Amino acid sequence: MPFPQQERVGKAATEFIGTFFLCLTVSMAAALSPIAPIAIGFVLMVLVYAGGHESGAHYNPAVTLAIAVSGRNKIAPIDAVIYIFSQLVGGVLGQLMSWPLMQQSNQAWIDSAYPQVGAGVSAGAAVLGEIVVTMALCSVVLHTATTTAEANNSYYGLAIGCTVLSGAVSVGPVSGGAFNPAVGLMSALYGGDAAANCWIYFVGPLTGGILAGLLFRLCAVEEYTENPSEAREAIANFANEAFGTMFLCFTVGTAASAKNSSALAPLSIGSALMVMVYMGGAVSGAHYNPAVTLGLYIRTLFGATHDNFSLKKLAYYIPGQILGAALATFLAWGVMEGAEFVGYPALPATKDAGSGVLGEALGTFLLVYVVLNVATVKNLAGNSFFGLAIGMAVTSMACAIGPITGGAFNPAVGLIGVFSGNVFNYDGGQDVWIYWVGCPLGAALAAAFFRLQNFQEFETENTDLKNTAHATLVPSKQKLMAHAHTRSRFTPVPEKVSGEIEV
Repeated sequence: MPFPQQERVGKAATEFIGTFFLCLTVSMAAALSPIAPIAIGFVLMVLVYAGGHESGAHYNPAVTLAIAVSGRNKIAPIDAVIYIFSQLVGGVLGQLMSWPLMQQSNQAWIDSAYPQVGAGVSAGAAVLGEIVVTMALCSVVLHTATTTAEANNSYYGLAIGCTVLSGAVSVGPVSGGAFNPAVGLMSALYGGDAAANCWIYFVGPLTGGILAGLLFRLCAVEEYTENPSEAREAIANFANEAFGTMFLCFTVGTAASAKNSSALAPLSIGSALMVMVYMGGAVSGAHYNPAVTLGLYIRTLFGATHDNFSLKKLAYYIPGQILGAALATFLAWGVMEGAEFVGYPALPATKDAGSGVLGEALGTFLLVYVVLNVATVKNLAGNSFFGLAIGMAVTSMACAIGPITGGAFNPAVGLIGVFSGNVFNYDGGQDVWIYWVGCPLGAALAAAFFRLQNFQEFETENTDLKNTAHATLVPSKQKLMAHAHTRSRFTPVPEKVSGEIEV
């Protein structure tokens, strides 16, 4: 249904001012700050939190298109047109406002004031990079901000902003990192090659938005039917695990590439995991890692009283994750324009296999320990920090242990080098096995420690919830990593829910 006439001005104004400040930040930060990706991702985050209750805080024609494609009467065509017009105007004016601030006297600023394709990068590689990251961004928006399954969460803005942060680090040096036609339109103001490449930021992001809308229809089955069949839920779980693992491995392949010199690569990779966990937690539980799947299965074998994970699911979760790693490798190959430029974990030549196994076991132990505690414990039911904790565990271990082992902490990530062929091009290629030994070992030890640590999770159904302010468990629809945010689509939801973007 179209929005009432009296509401349109406020919604259009919100879309305008949000896109204005997003594009102003993009224009200024790239030349003035060494941590521009953080500034850009965070300004989007705060703008989403500030405007989500009013317009839905799209600030991006690709997001508006993805929501339209997802259906479910979320936005009428006339309102989508108004949103996109407001976004494009806001983006152009945000760019123009940077001119008097910089007085157009700084050539370094002029050269970086708008998204532009990297030197020597083909248009095809740039478009592909824009498609992949925009698809991830729009998928995060759809799942965290429009579903009843994740209603009333407070992490949606964090997830949306950090998707852009991650992509700006991983793909920004290749495509320019717009992921948004309103941001890409800024390049049209500078003429020459910049204007000639402007189409990339329309074709890539809009294609990514369409694909995200279609994927959402496949994965968010409970948003479309009251009682989906077991087969349809299995397909949704498989697709979500494949896509989430794909984006994580794609980020590794691009952020850790020899062509990418950013010191923010560990943050980009951890953020990619964080946002995918927030995106898919209410669908499949968001494992994206055979070691995590193994840890959750061992937890079940130990006799957990809730959230049991079956061997049947394990049998298709892990293949889905491996498929995701394979797709990511070939996508990164296309974006980086050469298999040899795809980043992948590898044991340094100066280290032996023993230290590799030990390091991967320790790093994966921490990751799975965090997953089990923040995402499956009743005492923490309803928390909104689960994705942040899981993603930043990977960032921390990538900095601390990654230089020793290659920093996979995930057997699927360890396969990137195999799928790209890179591990066979140097003497240490045979060491890829450490990721399929060290990571499962760390996961098994974490599950055993979790059993020792969390007595009540295994011995009683009546867990005392007094230690948390977020203990609002909804037992009828429990899913790992989605405690208290999962409800039936047909459970009444207040018209305006704090923390839920209204579109």
